Amino acid sequence: MPALDARNDTLTLATSGLTGRFLLLCLGVWLHSADTLVTATIAPDIVADLHGITYINWTISLYEVGAIIAGAATAALCARIGIRGVFLGACWVYCGGCVLGALAPSMAVLIVGRLVQGVGGGMLLTLCYVAVEEWFPSRLFARLFGIIAAIWGVGSLLGPLLGGAFAGSHAWRGAFWLFAAQSFVLGLLARWSFPASRRQPATTRPPDSPWPLVPLLLLAAATLLIAEAGALTHAVAGAALCALGLGLLGMAARIDRRATSRLLPAQLLDFQHPVGAGLMLVLAVSVGTTGFWAYGPLLLKILFDTQPLVTGYILAGECIAWSLATLAVSSATPAADGWLIRGGTTAVVVGSGGFALAVPSGSLAGMVVCGLLQGGGFGLCWPAIVQRLVRFSAPADQALASASASTVQRIGYAIGTAAVGIAANVAGLAGGISVAAAKAAGFWVFAAFIPMLGLGLLSAWKFTANDGPSK
Repeated sequence: MPALDARNDTLTLATSGLTGRFLLLCLGVWLHSADTLVTATIAPDIVADLHGITYINWTISLYEVGAIIAGAATAALCARIGIRGVFLGACWVYCGGCVLGALAPSMAVLIVGRLVQGVGGGMLLTLCYVAVEEWFPSRLFARLFGIIAAIWGVGSLLGPLLGGAFAGSHAWRGAFWLFAAQSFVLGLLARWSFPASRRQPATTRPPDSPWPLVPLLLLAAATLLIAEAGALTHAVAGAALCALGLGLLGMAARIDRRATSRLLPAQLLDFQHPVGAGLMLVLAVSVGTTGFWAYGPLLLKILFDTQPLVTGYILAGECIAWSLATLAVSSATPAADGWLIRGGTTAVVVGSGGFALAVPSGSLAGMVVCGLLQGGGFGLCWPAIVQRLVRFSAPADQALASASASTVQRIGYAIGTAAVGIAANVAGLAGGISVAAAKAAGFWVFAAFIPMLGLGLLSAWKFTANDGPSK
């Protein structure tokens, strides 16, 4: 196909003839980016209808667990059955999870639906990158990935606003039906538009290479144990379960390091290596910044009767700040990595820690500032983190390193939303909804993670301490 000749200097997305195909991939990104924040915004109505406040964080934790597992398996599945087959499967799986959520008679069924949604959404996101690398010439990658980032920003902006609209009309189940319909239509369009090619993408592992199944199962089990620890009202039992979960996380990391087909770079646990320090930075700030996302709408509703749409605007502002900051530094040179990573991480730490003061006091202006700092900080440092991870990796591991930041971020979000449930329930929410318990939780779901954010700040300095080509 001449339009795909990488030597053609006039090649654009429009002249490639693949614009429609790329738009369908972007719709998959939209579904994944908008979904989580929709659910966060309608959380107060879900609790009012289904109860189970101690398990509300599971709606996010299990979504992320599903996305982690699916994201790790997607490339290998594409090598076996082709992008078209995996994309169609992802659409139907995601649609099925949405239907489960829409019909859920209890919190337990809703949580299962969220896990299924996470599997489908994680596949749709990863498929977008796999398909771009297979179907488009490399000279278009930067432009296409920029468009994907913009779509992610739009989804993050509109997701909480859609959720707020459904919550405001007390029709939260309609949000699940809306996304079920979108994924169903997307599957039909993809069935007609995508080629039935089974050509293996050059960037994926060979089809006969084993999947990192054991680390993924240990990771899922560890996250569930930590999440269950947060639902227990007995402090000693909760602490023991949390310790067991953390032990499984360490075991998963060690097994993955020795595997022939790894989920993450081999330097994962080596804090002295730049790659290890960088991944620790990503994990720490991801774990430490889930408080407002997981509990903000619910706490503000209890404390100040704040409408979910208002909280949605705060979450959307954070996401837009991330996107705009990313675009602002998109042309930065590697020489700027150090100050971008350190400055961005500092903004994230200040913003996330500031929620501990802004939420209990009900300061909407303070929450907006904290959200902008948190989102803008991530946007400043994220591209530099990914580029630096690749630069300090061995050539054979660079593809793995480029994907590792997103994988570790998902792991951090899954662990963070599980752990924030512990903080909320220990603060009193496990005993029932009350203003006093919500006020205490409004402080501790943020303050309890300040040490983790401090570890992220330390890791940022360690990560940027050496510019040498450490391999």
